Amino acid sequence: MSSPHPRRSMIAAGRALALTLVMTPGLAAAASAASPVPLGTADSFAVLGGSTITNAGSTTITGDIGLCCTGVATTGFGPGANQVNQPGGAVYTGTGVAATAQDDLDIAYANAGGQAVSRTVPVDLSLTGTPANPLLPGVYESTSHGALQINTGLTLDFQGDPNAVFIFQGTGLITASGASGSVSIVNGGSAPSACNVFWQLSDATQGVTLGTGSAFKGTTMSLGASVLGTAATVEGRILTRRSKAVNLDTNTITRSPCSSTPDSGGDDEISDDTPAPAPTPTPTPTPQPTPGGVTTSAPAATPGPTPTATPMPIRVTPTVLASPSPAGPAAPTGKASISGPVAPVTGPFAVVVTGRAIAQVTFSVDGRRRGTVRATRRGQKRFKLVINPRGQSLRVHRVTARITYRAGSGTSSSTRRLVYRRATPGPLTPRFAG
Repeated sequence: MSSPHPRRSMIAAGRALALTLVMTPGLAAAASAASPVPLGTADSFAVLGGSTITNAGSTTITGDIGLCCTGVATTGFGPGANQVNQPGGAVYTGTGVAATAQDDLDIAYANAGGQAVSRTVPVDLSLTGTPANPLLPGVYESTSHGALQINTGLTLDFQGDPNAVFIFQGTGLITASGASGSVSIVNGGSAPSACNVFWQLSDATQGVTLGTGSAFKGTTMSLGASVLGTAATVEGRILTRRSKAVNLDTNTITRSPCSSTPDSGGDDEISDDTPAPAPTPTPTPTPQPTPGGVTTSAPAATPGPTPTATPMPIRVTPTVLASPSPAGPAAPTGKASISGPVAPVTGPFAVVVTGRAIAQVTFSVDGRRRGTVRATRRGQKRFKLVINPRGQSLRVHRVTARITYRAGSGTSSSTRRLVYRRATPGPLTPRFAG
């Protein structure tokens, strides 16, 4: 008997492989890997709200607390039975650091929502993420993009890779009480962490509702309000976008730090446009504590007695949080503008910050720091970063320049941004000289 035709054998083998992938959802999910979400300055926050942060009972928050941007207030921040203990981190309010974090949260939210879906799952994640059949790293969207639920627990398998990423996309998130509403991580490597679990929630009314006593893991990025049930714990972050509230009740929230990852783009060149060696960096102004234990990001108020260090845990007294009036005018006033490409880029290009009274500029691309350019002479006006887009995706990318001004300039810092898109590669065109 003659042997089977080689081409027919290859076709049959291909069909068998395709059938195997269709019948193995875990493999399909792993095939479309999720990318880390760039949190930028929002990374340091354990809680970020947009209108009010309300607390009942004794709540412990490890990490920064932010409230932006107008009409912000807190309720139930003690002393007494209702208090927020903050073993580490600061409190930022109003425009400034909290506003910048909200800007970076906008970028992170769009990034998580724009990543390609690996697998569509039922709204009740407990049905597909069981201890016997846990979910693998990838991007998950609920059926009809509905509100996600955890009713009998959720298990995530990192497959031994602590840098694996999970992204969940839905309108909201509701968890049951206790273990039934909890998230478990298995095979997370030597140091399992919830830093690369992200929840992108698009409902503008109610974003997050955690059940009483549940143990949640991951970073929530919600358009709607966040409500944590009594004694619910969070390993990660509760990030709520502008104009929405955060309600706490005897909770423990521990920010889950992420180690920095290399950028996927090409090598960048940092330039200050001068050949002179850089002097000792001008230190960035640090937030100043107020008598109530609240740290603001606005410029320092009229000089007064030097405050003493507040022992931890920090107790935040109930007050309407608002940035103090800026210090009186000083000359020269710091100012800056940013410029860059206006058309899709095909190769290295320059981003330039121009201004006055600038001490240094820190550049980031898509929330990842690329480097700092420091003034090498007094009166320097131009600070440049050359970006090589090699290896970047064809989507829109955002450059953020964090500008620190010289002491006594009347302004402490500001942020400037621009966007660019990498051009679609085209066929090579011969070039002729003459």
